[in-house]
Amino acid sequence: MRFILIALSFLFCLKNLSAYEQISIQKTDYLRNYIDLIEHINNTAAFSDISTFIEKNIYNINFSKDQISFELDIEQLSNELHKSNFVYNLLLLKCSLKDNFYQFNQNYLNCPNFKIISFNQQKFIYLNYLDNFYRIKEHSPNDSPQSIWMNMIIHNENINEISIQPNNYIKLVEYLGVDPKVHSYENNFINVSFKSNYNNDNIHFLLNFF
Repeated sequence: MRFILIALSFLFCLKNLSAYEQISIQKTDYLRNYIDLIEHINNTAAFSDISTFIEKNIYNINFSKDQISFELDIEQLSNELHKSNFVYNLLLLKCSLKDNFYQFNQNYLNCPNFKIISFNQQKFIYLNYLDNFYRIKEHSPNDSPQSIWMNMIIHNENINEISIQPNNYIKLVEYLGVDPKVHSYENNFINVSFKSNYNNDNIHFLLNFF
């Protein structure tokens, strides 16, 4: 009983975490000012021009000697892009904003990689994270990691009700920008609900794969 009370108290404290995603990226020759930053986020997160939406939801921008840091309201931005019928992916922006993220066979340690792996004289595209591999499709010359990433998740308005391990609560806040409501705790799982643009299968994949 004591453990349950401690766990629930911990989770309710987590609800005070900022829903904004805090991101730091390396300055480069092509990424030196505000305009460059907005363009870089735009080109990373969508194929269309979503710069107006980004500018409405970006905060606390700081340019240092070698880095750029900022906060992004992921939940609000996602809602606005969904309502405007854009194709986009805001997941793991800390990773997708990296140089060469949208290239095959990278070796990022704490970010996804798009791997081409041969098997029985065929080549397949896998999403790789640490020791996890998920086969996406058979490889073809026209395949683009960015197109794959943009179309991995189908966005729909949902009221999600799921059971998760306590440590995954933080992931929900960080990855999706949501603020889950805790309903109960049983068998080492917490039952939560929240509104998002992702279905339960998408969310379970995200929490279990990364």
